Amino acid sequence: MKVSVHQLETGTILGEDIITLSKYPLMTKQTLLNNELIDILKAFLIQEVEIEKAPCGGEAKSDAKTNEKQERDLKTTRFQDQYNQAVTSFKKLYTGWQSGAIVDIVKVRNLILPLIKEGLHHPEEIFKTPYYAQVKEYIYHHCISVSLLSAFLAQRLNFPQGEINQIAITGLLCDAGMTKMEPTILWKKLALTDKEFTEIKQHPVLSYKMIKELTAIKEGVKIGVLQHHERLDGSGYPLGAKGEQLHPYGKIVAVADTYQAMVCERPYRPKMSPFKVLEQIRQDQFGKFDLSTTNVLTKAIVKTSNGAKVRLSDGRYAEVVFVEQQYPTRPMVKLIDTQEIIALASRKDMYIEEII
Repeated sequence: MKVSVHQLETGTILGEDIITLSKYPLMTKQTLLNNELIDILKAFLIQEVEIEKAPCGGEAKSDAKTNEKQERDLKTTRFQDQYNQAVTSFKKLYTGWQSGAIVDIVKVRNLILPLIKEGLHHPEEIFKTPYYAQVKEYIYHHCISVSLLSAFLAQRLNFPQGEINQIAITGLLCDAGMTKMEPTILWKKLALTDKEFTEIKQHPVLSYKMIKELTAIKEGVKIGVLQHHERLDGSGYPLGAKGEQLHPYGKIVAVADTYQAMVCERPYRPKMSPFKVLEQIRQDQFGKFDLSTTNVLTKAIVKTSNGAKVRLSDGRYAEVVFVEQQYPTRPMVKLIDTQEIIALASRKDMYIEEII
């Protein structure tokens, strides 16, 4: 039935797409409305909408929300504990590699695959890992996070589970060669010199050499490790490979590695918001990364960011209330202090600085 927008309540379900002048629906059928989405309908001067289901009683909804929050908090705690244990175990392996130990693929699999299984059951937790990272132990967190995100991307790209596991191992081992670098370079608080960066650019080769004789992993893992800094246009390193020369494993890990590196705080620069990173990958880095993989990442960030509290580039705080499909990195936000809704797609002078 048709209902006036001014009579809508939280919990109402839309019965049809909301079409505006854009080629994309403003909201799609079966959207569960909340106060922010109702405000957006009003902002777009929508007079009435078709609804599929009216909200249930307030007490029942309150109980459901409480139970949902408790389950979500428990799930986060369980995943975070497992994640932290994996980081601790990986640190021991990494330290051993620094001392000359060989890569024990059985230990690698036992360390990462249970976490991958848990992460793929609760994918929203994978995107919280940058908040767990500590600057002084960045490299260990980075390797685990890249492995998790690589597995997620592979799953959404419809790889079979066996290959998802191999891609996860690729993500975990791609920076193994860093163990052969001078520690002062890895933990440097200033930007690298040209000479230091030239040395760093050899880490994919060193990682490859550490695993090239292992028979328990696919050849794609070895190639993916070697190629995770290569780019589609040939601008990457260490070999300048491009296009069809790039292995699918390497193309997936390249996106995961770049994203996780940019959203985390580093010794020489602050962390960036997922929206800002996505915008750079989609625009500044266009033509360098596999488009299917970046599209999957974009959809996932959009899905997990609705309702997020953010700090804008002008210092004001807001909440993400709606993400338009054609402008995924520039959502609509509602200012915390004034409740004003701002469409960042029309404000090129402003962007999301940080998710808080």
